[in-house]
Amino acid sequence: MANPILQINKEPIDSIIEVIGWIGLVLLIGLPAYYYGQLPDLIPSHFNFSGKVDATSGKGSIWVLPIIGIGLFALLSRMKKIPHKFNYLQKITEANAADQYKIATRSIRLLNAIVIWFLAYIVYSAIQTALGNQAGMNVYISSCFVVLILVCAVYPLFKKF
Repeated sequence: MANPILQINKEPIDSIIEVIGWIGLVLLIGLPAYYYGQLPDLIPSHFNFSGKVDATSGKGSIWVLPIIGIGLFALLSRMKKIPHKFNYLQKITEANAADQYKIATRSIRLLNAIVIWFLAYIVYSAIQTALGNQAGMNVYISSCFVVLILVCAVYPLFKKF
């Protein structure tokens, strides 16, 4: 039996999370657009776990993460519209569907915003390192993003119990 199809109304916090995600997407695209002309021919294309540059590429590679980010943002934005197709830990019924769908869609919104901001931070770090304004990526900030992404994975479980 298929899960019930419901229209889930957004709460104000959901709208705030979406706006934060859109701002991150604008930065993810805007940063390389603004700085592209100033970039040297070779820019950082990979950072190791210590935040140091361990690979470089041509400056056109600065567009790889924005392109991935746009695709991911679109995919996750589409996914949050079809919560009835997600897999859940419990059986979805008419009685619990609205709550479960709200938790799932909020988790997707959070994940979308956090991943986009993380990609924007990586692009920012690559640009600033290429311009000589910083010496790699801040490990503590990167670690915070990873923890936040893990929190998004645990959030639905926490809300369930």
